[in-house]
Amino acid sequence: MKKRLLFGFALAGVCLYYACRGLSIREMATSFSLANPRWILLAVGIYTIGFFLRALRWTILLEPIKMIPASQLFAPLAIGFFANNILPFRMGEFVRAHVTGRKFRISRTTSLGTVLLERICDTLSFLTTFAVVAIFFPFPASVEKGAAALGTSCALVIAVLIIIMRHQERFHVIVDRLPMKPAWRLKIHEAVSHFAHGVSGMRQLRHVFRALALSLVIWTIEGTMLYLMARAFQVPLHYPQSFFLLFFLGLSVTLPQAPGYVGTMELFGVTALALLGIPKQQGLPLILAIHGTQFIYICLFGAWAMWHEGLSVQSLMAKRDPATDPE
Repeated sequence: MKKRLLFGFALAGVCLYYACRGLSIREMATSFSLANPRWILLAVGIYTIGFFLRALRWTILLEPIKMIPASQLFAPLAIGFFANNILPFRMGEFVRAHVTGRKFRISRTTSLGTVLLERICDTLSFLTTFAVVAIFFPFPASVEKGAAALGTSCALVIAVLIIIMRHQERFHVIVDRLPMKPAWRLKIHEAVSHFAHGVSGMRQLRHVFRALALSLVIWTIEGTMLYLMARAFQVPLHYPQSFFLLFFLGLSVTLPQAPGYVGTMELFGVTALALLGIPKQQGLPLILAIHGTQFIYICLFGAWAMWHEGLSVQSLMAKRDPATDPE
């Protein structure tokens, strides 16, 4: 874990160096001083709508397990995003499962299964966006390979989930034959059963289609937010081009990295804008503003959610309590 974390910080430092190389602080300060705050506020408003839709999508994915209103899922959702900001390697997904399991008295493994379904919906919508944008703006070969790898990984995950759901009993028989302690065998049985329960929404097409439809709307909102931020900084980014940028930024968060996606997001962002003919002098302040706005927004939202739920960062790392995490 420490080696991966050190690698993430090293990668962030290298990416920041190349993203900022050749620019002066004075140039960036001038760009920030000329930004129009009205467009930024509008972008934040659009981004907020995206959070409401994410909570609604999560409600849909949780329906086969437990009916939970979207309004009650805002806090766990915000806490998960907040944890992704301060912890490396997207550990916020596990934190979100922890908080949800404790709050609604469902298995954390089941909750994690719904989070995984959410990520699959995001990936499929993300790749759909890529396919549409690629018609108008050709991507570099390396990016196309990255998209292909992402699509292949997503297909493999879906295949594994289908196998788990359809062949649970066979898997349990195999585990029973393994030479291990009965307590370990029981834990494996429980984990697989709860996880399969969490992804059981895949069996109901109406849940899948509703979640995918919302995912497409969410990614459209993400692209619109980038477009509005570009308007705030007078960057000549057309609306379809904002989705070209969105895909690069999406790829940047898939790499091993330091907390908050620092460095990778900046380098991928200025690279995408450079491919669109936008120089680094204009591009980097925009990417820093996008990243900073999202980071601050999520931290404030997450801090409120932590206070609302009576949690602290230390409590999120506490050991599992069977009384509050029923299996």
